[in-house]
Amino acid sequence: MKYGNVPHLDKPVPRIVCGTDFLMSQPPGESFRALDAYWEAGGRCFDSAFVYGANSNILGAWTGSRGVRNEVMHFDKGCHPGGGRLRVTREDLRNDLRANHERLGVGFTDFFVLHRDNPEVPVGEIVDWLNEAKDEGLIGVFGGSNWHHTRIQEANEYAQRTGKQGFSLNNPNLSLAKVNEPMWKDAYTIDDGGRKWHAETGFPLFAWSSMARGYFASVDDGDVKRVYDNMASRARRSRATELGRKYGATPAQVALAWVLNQPGSMFALCGLRNVDNVFQNVEALDLALAPEELRWLEHGEGSSMQ
Repeated sequence: MKYGNVPHLDKPVPRIVCGTDFLMSQPPGESFRALDAYWEAGGRCFDSAFVYGANSNILGAWTGSRGVRNEVMHFDKGCHPGGGRLRVTREDLRNDLRANHERLGVGFTDFFVLHRDNPEVPVGEIVDWLNEAKDEGLIGVFGGSNWHHTRIQEANEYAQRTGKQGFSLNNPNLSLAKVNEPMWKDAYTIDDGGRKWHAETGFPLFAWSSMARGYFASVDDGDVKRVYDNMASRARRSRATELGRKYGATPAQVALAWVLNQPGSMFALCGLRNVDNVFQNVEALDLALAPEELRWLEHGEGSSMQ
């Protein structure tokens, strides 16, 4: 495993974070073996969320059975839309945080990430709510999932003016595949301006669906095809296959390496469903792609690897 750092956190963070939204659909033995393999590989950070429901109970059962509950880093999310509204309020934040803690069997979350933004809520109010939870010892650092980078910048400017803790990370969708439409309502794929901002600032980016939910492994899934399948994505998958032959890597490993090698401070959330997934994803950390290879994978001809 390789590690990075985020602002306001005094310990290293695995650059691959283990997703858990699939646990309910897996045989418990298979899931526990995958979680064990991630742990043995040096992984310590697990992605969960209020909206994942009983998946968090399974993760809590695993941490309890392995005696590692106090060593785990939780990347836990709340304020997912529901009931026809965005749910970005102080009350929803605290409700989701308490429920997450109960399911996981913990009283503290290392990372608390807002699953959505509501631009109609002044960002300073949201920073205040998060600092309140931090001061109570409920959370450590915080960030935004499906937030635009300009709102995060605005939040951190407010925090600096008021002497409060600001956001430590951004958690948008980023993958080598080209997106046709959002996977879910208000899900955000980072745009070129956001990518440039992260490259220039070094602000940590934790990419969700970094391998396009199996697109680069040719997963036969209707939603994956709806969101990612198009001529540009097929061409990128073909180039990932070609470059993979050079390095002895799968197209999925090349796609993950493309994310992890972007300029800036890059992390990836990965759904590690079995032991083989764990091994392949961790191996991708060692695949160092040159800038010209990154450009060629994305743009093809005209972005030569020569």
